[in-house]
Amino acid sequence: MAKEVSFLQVRLSPKLKQQFEQMCAESEISMSDKVREIVANLVRNHNRQTTKGGKAEV
Repeated sequence: MAKEVSFLQVRLSPKLKQQFEQMCAESEISMSDKVREIVANLVRNHNRQTTKGGKAEV
């Protein structure tokens, strides 16, 4: 079964991209996997905060 995917294009300065690429290489994780991890954590934290504030979780 194929997974459905979407693409996100991000513009970074060459220096920031190089630093991020090096950081990911040191952690033995692809840049794509790291970005997915960061986005998932942000969404999860946002959902926790909105749930605590009395708003419905999305």
